[in-house]
Amino acid sequence: MEQYRPLAGVTVVELATFVAAPYAARAMADWGADVIKIEPPKGDPMRMMGGLLNMPTDNERENPAYDQQNANKRGIVLNLKHPEGMAVLHRLLAKADIFITNNRQEALERMGLSYEQLSPRYPALVYGQVSGYGENGPDKDRPGFDFTSYYARGGISGTLYEKGTSPLLTVAAFGDQQVSLALLSGLCAALFNARRTGKGEKVSVSLYQTALYCMCHMIASSQYGKNPYPRSRLDTANPFQAAYPTKDGRWIQGAVNAYDREYARICRLVGREDLAEDERYSTFQRVKDNPRPFIQELDKAFRQKTADEWVKIFDEADLPFDKEMLWEEILEDPQAWGDDDLCRVEGYPDREGLGTSRVLVRSPVKFRNMGLPPYEKGPKIGQHTDRVLEEAGLSQEEIRLLHDSGAVQ
Repeated sequence: MEQYRPLAGVTVVELATFVAAPYAARAMADWGADVIKIEPPKGDPMRMMGGLLNMPTDNERENPAYDQQNANKRGIVLNLKHPEGMAVLHRLLAKADIFITNNRQEALERMGLSYEQLSPRYPALVYGQVSGYGENGPDKDRPGFDFTSYYARGGISGTLYEKGTSPLLTVAAFGDQQVSLALLSGLCAALFNARRTGKGEKVSVSLYQTALYCMCHMIASSQYGKNPYPRSRLDTANPFQAAYPTKDGRWIQGAVNAYDREYARICRLVGREDLAEDERYSTFQRVKDNPRPFIQELDKAFRQKTADEWVKIFDEADLPFDKEMLWEEILEDPQAWGDDDLCRVEGYPDREGLGTSRVLVRSPVKFRNMGLPPYEKGPKIGQHTDRVLEEAGLSQEEIRLLHDSGAVQ
């Protein structure tokens, strides 16, 4: 029996690069949509980004960074500077349900691919666009990447770091991944409406606004003054929400909100019975304005055991503390495997210690009835061009002429 997939029958045309927009399309491919990724002759620049993270970027054999953004898609190459290449794109759009792009507005208008230009021609088309700063405002035409639009301008790297040190060392594509989920939700909502009414819609998501959304509580709180960031972990208002160094040089992170209720119990669990009745720290109201002395006492306690020992103690007490993991440890984390958050993908070159499979991350939404989707590596450059053109109604001779002219590859 063929696997149920909720977006089966939906066609997505993707004209996008890097991470945010392509990852939204990748999730739709996981869910059964036919995603046709359009690349220029040189390919999506994402094909080379793995090198920044010490990963291979061999487009023919091994490119895991690209695969994670483009799994389960079909890939074609169109030269949109060539009139016949643009004509092929329009043939695809005529049959598409969704068009996804992260091209800047001026470039889209020059190509005749803005929403305003396409909507009259394809009134049921759902149009998704990712930008750095949004559609309006004085910075709407600025280039944007997650390092600048999301982390920096969004108030993340400038505030979330240990006081007295440098701004947060950011991780490439982290902001893009948040944007992809926002775009994905908007596209699905617009698709539902288009199927119901026959009317398309433009879905616009920016790196900047997504960062503001993620930081909404801190932005709202800043209008009341006394913004505590950047701050030292020693000044965490609730000491049971701070991170603590352990005997083995690792860190354990707490997230206990019920401070007053759990105060005495946690003091006993960490071997500080002498503090269990200490009125200086026993309520949140007493400790919040000067938490440093208590956190320093807890520092001494947490250094007496390893992170794993502390996790076991707090698990048995059903209290939320967890070890701060390293990425390489996640590769072996039984929870990641037990919940199918990771996938072992076959078909890579045989490497010592790795074999022919690589561990990649699945998209985060699961469907009970659908089960786990396949995880096909991202398409090679132009891998599906001829097949997609055939499905669009072009003859073998027409396809040959398009190749000869340089309009497709």
